[in-house]
Amino acid sequence: MDKEGLWYRVLKARYGEEGGCIRDGGRYASRWWRMICNVQEGRWASVDRWFVNNIRRVVGDGRNTFFWTDNWVGGVPLSIQFSRLYELSVNKDCLVEEMERLGWEVGGAWWVWRRRLLAWEEDSARECVSLLNNVVLQENIPDRWRWMLDPLHGYSVSGTYRFLTNVEGQVANGVCKDVWHKFVPSKVSLFAWRLLQYRIPTRSNLLRRHVLRPSDNICVGGCGSSETADHLFIGCDVFGSVWYSICHWIGIPCVLPRTVTDHYSQFINMAGLPRSSHYYFKVIWLACTWAIWKERNNCIFKNAVIDPFSIVESVKLNSFFWLSSHASHLSFGFHDWWRYPLLCMGVM
Repeated sequence: MDKEGLWYRVLKARYGEEGGCIRDGGRYASRWWRMICNVQEGRWASVDRWFVNNIRRVVGDGRNTFFWTDNWVGGVPLSIQFSRLYELSVNKDCLVEEMERLGWEVGGAWWVWRRRLLAWEEDSARECVSLLNNVVLQENIPDRWRWMLDPLHGYSVSGTYRFLTNVEGQVANGVCKDVWHKFVPSKVSLFAWRLLQYRIPTRSNLLRRHVLRPSDNICVGGCGSSETADHLFIGCDVFGSVWYSICHWIGIPCVLPRTVTDHYSQFINMAGLPRSSHYYFKVIWLACTWAIWKERNNCIFKNAVIDPFSIVESVKLNSFFWLSSHASHLSFGFHDWWRYPLLCMGVM
């Protein structure tokens, strides 16, 4: 934390620095330093990157916060939330204060890319700029770290031990860590990240926050049950039936688990199928949950009639568009779309 301190300068001189952090040194590092890096990465525990995932950067003047790699806005680092923009950015090690001073609005002087952005990448850049619109830097207030497991009292060994021995916390963290997909719109990945942590504004959550009355807690599918995330996406007779149609389209058996997190793990890691197919299953799962949520909102705010068939067609269209937009990065071309379900299963 103290980059002017003796230990930081010694380790920086020994192992080097990258993205504002000291390098791990690889196999040439001392055993002591490798053990510390392993603690941070969570390699000795079942919770991957438990330390990094539970700290946030509270920005004051922005002079000690890295714009792309520090977790300071939006819940995750911008390098993950907007991974394609990060790859194309020339200024990967810029600070928040530098970005704000030179202008992070659309067309600002600090937005320098390695090549001209594609249409969907420009949309992603505008989405990133809109996320920054409400950020106001505070002069003479230094940046600081916040420990999210206990924001009031800060880090403690006992609190960390309770977290690492909490099985539910470990599972949720492991499930949420890989929803960020560079070929999928960041708003969809952000929605999935919130969904898997049960933070989306379902009627059950709104009732808990005293936004709705108890009588308004009924699922929009008309099944008469409480609208929780697990029920809406899995248990509802209307929306849950979409998964059976999707599985029939792909050609795999469908046995729905009880929770969204279990379903995500089951669906993207389909047992008995090649690991290469897991990439496509993740895209389909993200497209399906996004389509269900949009249909649910259309029913509430636009009085639309729920049509499971249109949801399935939307899933096919979105996954087709996301994958075909990056056909050069995939192992099959745009003209092979009709073979997509078979490619998912490794049959062709």
